[in-house]
Amino acid sequence: MDNSQQYVILQRIPTAQEYHDLRKAANLTPPPLEAAAKALANSFACFTAYERIHMQDDTTPGLDQHPVGMGRLLGDGALFLQLCDVAVHPDHQGKSIGKRIMQSLVDHIDEHAPQAYVSMVAEPIGQKLYPRFGFEDVKPSIGMFRCAWIQNNPDFKAMREAKAAAMLRNN
Repeated sequence: MDNSQQYVILQRIPTAQEYHDLRKAANLTPPPLEAAAKALANSFACFTAYERIHMQDDTTPGLDQHPVGMGRLLGDGALFLQLCDVAVHPDHQGKSIGKRIMQSLVDHIDEHAPQAYVSMVAEPIGQKLYPRFGFEDVKPSIGMFRCAWIQNNPDFKAMREAKAAAMLRNN
């Protein structure tokens, strides 16, 4: 069975706990659980990947089955969208799941919000993936963020500094 048959991509929102755990496993900042449920409910679109072998049928994950990948869109649904949370569990990376999720997201944009300006912030590991789907660098603009719970947390600050140091070593 090839990789495209091993996994099913569904337009489905994960639970807050699944969302938290998948982001953490994929080395993305895990969100506060108390805010995750509201955030997920306000998604414009969300696609999740599941292992086919554990599915009850083509559209229903098995009992106690967790997603192995996800990607979300936020925004007003017409002019401005933000692509976020593209994450694949490390045990399932390298099997085109991220590409299939991205294709699902782009297809959804093209169908439901074809005039939207879609922005994103890409982690270094994903920066080669997104141009394949039409994303371009925003230069001369720069990306910025504001998030008090991350900026004031010493653990996250240390993690960001370590990522920055690793990028400098690799360049």
